[in-house]
Amino acid sequence: MSQPAPANTISHDAAARVLKLAPADLARLVDQGVVPRIAKDAYQLFPLVHGYIDHLRAEQQRIVQRPTQAEIAEHLDISDRRVRELAAEWGIDSRQVPLSEWRLRYLRKLREEAAGRAATGDLDLVGERARLAKVQADRIEMQNAVTRKELAPTELIEEVLARAGARAAKLLDTIPGELKRRAPQLTADDLAAIAGVIAKVRNTASAMSLADVQADETDDDHSDERAERLAAMISDMRAEGDPEIDA
Repeated sequence: MSQPAPANTISHDAAARVLKLAPADLARLVDQGVVPRIAKDAYQLFPLVHGYIDHLRAEQQRIVQRPTQAEIAEHLDISDRRVRELAAEWGIDSRQVPLSEWRLRYLRKLREEAAGRAATGDLDLVGERARLAKVQADRIEMQNAVTRKELAPTELIEEVLARAGARAAKLLDTIPGELKRRAPQLTADDLAAIAGVIAKVRNTASAMSLADVQADETDDDHSDERAERLAAMISDMRAEGDPEIDA
């Protein structure tokens, strides 16, 4: 037969309801010596409440002074992994740093990042943002140029150059026959020499790429050299008495 509960006491389940805890949680606090129990299923109300209040105060103080990693993450609203990364970045032991210092360090870091002063290695946020803005502006400018038909894809330009080179090669191939018809005095050797020069020009034109065109635009020395070669060719043809050149 069970013994009656001492006077002025409440049961375990009633004590759990008073503290708004699960009965198992209350039992764990009893085992830890946090709250007093005068018998197996008997608690005095005032010692119970005062013991639990003292426990809450001590727990709050512990959290402030020596928080766990999970408590830091919850306080800063970040993940446990981010807490470990910050602790490694700052070179601190998370278990030895008060919660207030964690909060202060984290707020300072957020302010620095917002102001663009934070850097990882050689990465400068202000410079990177400016570079990104320039890239975006350049892309929009190129898109507008394409819309205005001021700019074309490289593949299209290469195709146009190839077709133009092929058409020019066909026209160049007709020159020896046309010269023979108009200048019958030209010998076979003369025509062969002319055909050789035309072959070089044809091969150069057929092999030309966009890079060659761009190089020609920026290399005045090469342009002068080509002009000199062309003038020499014309001079040679005049020396041979070509009537078409003299005309």
